[in-house]
Amino acid sequence: MWCLRSMLPLLFVLLFSSLATAKPVEIKIATVAPRGSIWTRIFQRFKARVHKLSKGQVKLRLYPGQVQGDERDVVRKMRTGQLDGGAFTAIGLAMINPEVLVMQMPGMFREYDKLDKARAALGKRLEAGFLKRGYVLMGWGEVGKVHMFSKHPVKSLADLRKRKVWVWTDDPISKAMMRKLGVSPRLLSLPAVLPALNTGMVDTVFNSPLGCAALQWHAKVKYMSTESMAIAIGATVVSKKAWNKVPADLRDKIRELSRKYHRALLKRTRRDNERALATLKKLGIQMLPSYANKDRQAVEKAAIAVTKSFVPRYFSKDLLRKVLAARR
Repeated sequence: MWCLRSMLPLLFVLLFSSLATAKPVEIKIATVAPRGSIWTRIFQRFKARVHKLSKGQVKLRLYPGQVQGDERDVVRKMRTGQLDGGAFTAIGLAMINPEVLVMQMPGMFREYDKLDKARAALGKRLEAGFLKRGYVLMGWGEVGKVHMFSKHPVKSLADLRKRKVWVWTDDPISKAMMRKLGVSPRLLSLPAVLPALNTGMVDTVFNSPLGCAALQWHAKVKYMSTESMAIAIGATVVSKKAWNKVPADLRDKIRELSRKYHRALLKRTRRDNERALATLKKLGIQMLPSYANKDRQAVEKAAIAVTKSFVPRYFSKDLLRKVLAARR
């Protein structure tokens, strides 16, 4: 009897430890992508698969459509533990790992095959950069080829300088490019863009066709540039602290599943961008001709200068050299 009494506290500890271990792990992830967009639809499928794979041990919760604020707000909430992860564009990613901007520089990638080559060659290095800073990269995504959209026909740099051009407040690349080109931009957060288009505070924006349509900007513009200067990349990251709460035997399985869904997302995003472009044309958005040679050369010169100016503040000369070599 004495032996049984002495073991009771231990039995209670073991019982409650078991119950605590059985409690599902919830990972809260936010994104500025709108609810119902391809980005959030793919996530919901991934979420269901994770629930099934983990037998309910791991639950994902998504906060879409800017409900948690701009990307800066999401990063801040991840650092304070209010959120566990985020599906970001390069803007949010760079707040965690600035090196990622090397993949986003103007003129660096205009075609998907070259981006794919560089990402295959250097993806592991960039992932290691996130891990070193306390974050696990769950997979790469994209917004698509970035075009200029405007309420007015912008056929030259002189035209662009007359426009009310939006630049994302936290976008160092676009701010630097606008300065080089002599453009005075309107700095706004992403959630503020649609209201600004409505009021006329801005009349020219940059996005992919799919992004423009998903955010409902397309209804406020009439013109679109034919050429693209960059492919907007993205990725999903989760804090290492949150990731370590996932049962160890499930981490590799869930991460591989995540990569699978991100690969599917890349294919769908590219396909849907082509469809969105066709739809925008049908809706009456006119394609603008390319700039004259003089202006094109000025843009290229500015892009080279901005890229060089980002060394070493954002990325090393060695990393830049490797990206340039990998895209060939």
